[in-house]
Amino acid sequence: MLTEFYNNAYSYKFKSLSDRDIGTSKSIPVLPRITEYGRVKIGDEIFGSTSATRYKRSAKILAKFILDDGSIDVYPGIIQFYFEHVVQLPEGSKKHVLAFVRWFKPVDNHKIRYHCQIDDIYNIELWNQDFYNISRDCIIPVHNILG
Repeated sequence: MLTEFYNNAYSYKFKSLSDRDIGTSKSIPVLPRITEYGRVKIGDEIFGSTSATRYKRSAKILAKFILDDGSIDVYPGIIQFYFEHVVQLPEGSKKHVLAFVRWFKPVDNHKIRYHCQIDDIYNIELWNQDFYNISRDCIIPVHNILG
């Protein structure tokens, strides 16, 4: 998943060490070494995760995604853990501070999901307690966290 994340974030080609042709290609290897954290401080706010017992309440987040058409969508999720990863780019090493998030699924019925709608304003949006499957989208930069 981390290799997929970097392939989407950069114009370089990345490969994991488990790929057989890593030595013969001009791809950048993604090393499987991370530093994991239970919480992270952004500004004056501490964001927790499910792996930090003391900060589990602050593990629920809203994060923004920019869609292919340029629109911005906000999703709720729960952070499993934070981690740092260093990748060796041609211009030098670059450290990334990332979060591994499980994303809640929206309520299927549109009328229930936006039950508290007034005109075109949605004050409350309802989501399921079920999660999307684990995928590359579970890894996000911490700067995508809205709150």
